[in-house]
This record gives sequence, C-alpha cells and structure tokens, in this order.
Amino acid sequence: MHDAETIGKRIKKIRIKNQLTQNQLAEKLFVTQQTVARWENDKHQPPITAVQDLAKLFDVDVSYFFGEDLIIVRKFNFFALLGSLVFNFLFFWIVALVVITLFITIWGTTAGSLLSPIIILFQAYQGIRAFTWIRFASTILMAVVALILIPLLWMITKYLWKILRAYYRYNISSIIYEVTPQPHHKG
Repeated sequence: MHDAETIGKRIKKIRIKNQLTQNQLAEKLFVTQQTVARWENDKHQPPITAVQDLAKLFDVDVSYFFGEDLIIVRKFNFFALLGSLVFNFLFFWIVALVVITLFITIWGTTAGSLLSPIIILFQAYQGIRAFTWIRFASTILMAVVALILIPLLWMITKYLWKILRAYYRYNISSIIYEVTPQPHHKG
C-alpha cells in the first residue's frame, strides 16, 4: 500500500465509484457535507462508527478503509468529552428539548383530533354539552386531517430519530475511540 491511499482517499474513491456526491453521502450518514469533505481531504479522521456505517453502506469490509495503515487506539479523550458536553448542552439539550416538546405537542394534538368525534358524542351522551352538527362536523374534519398527516409525521419522526442516533453514535465514538494512522517505517 502506498502513502496516497489514506482513509479519506478510500472514502472518496468508493463514493465516486458508487456515483454519490458528498452531499448524498452526508445525507445517508446524517452528517454534513463539510464533514464528508473533511474526511476525504484527511483533515479529520472519521470516528470508527462512521467507518462501520460506510462499510455497511458500500457493502465492503471495514478493513477496506483501514488497510494495513491503521491502528485503532481505544482511549479516553478528555478534550473530546469536554467539548462534547459543552456542545451537547448548548445544542442538544436546548434544541432537542424544543424539538421533542414540539413533536409531543404535534402527536398529542393529532391523537386529540382523532378522538375528538368520540369525545363530542360522549359529552352529548353524558349530558355534559349539547350535541350540535357543526361541532361534530368540525371534529370529523379534524380527525380526517389528522389521519392524512399521520404518515408524514411518522416519516419525520423516524428521520429525526435517525439523525439523533447517528449524531450520538459519532459523538460518543469520538470520546472513546481515536483512529490513528500507523507510522510508516523506512527500511
């Protein structure tokens, strides 16, 4: 193996072979296009979990990316942990809590909309509130809209879950694992 074949060069080579742009690859891994560019230009080594995901995506063995030039050192990286904690507090706990709250509200509203015709009938049956066709028709309309929106909400929820999962896999991996090129011996 020669020096030109770094992990980054191998990622670029297999990406091009599979006719993907950096942006398309980034979308499949739930990272940014800039992250893929940094990997391909050897400005940043991908975490081991990203390499495992690349191997799975391109149906190759993980060793394709490593060759004989790589040592996987398992060590704790204090600075990655500190940076991750600060960034995760600012990014995840603030942004994610807003997103999670929004999704709970949307799913709750959807469930309430689906149940609203039953609630109107129950209220009329129990004498809590008088039955009106206007109220009943509006709750039927709300339930129909909710039924139409459920597949879209489900797709968005699954997509956000994948992003969150990939983000944490790569983030935690950078704290625990460091992928280091093996020094070349001149002989």
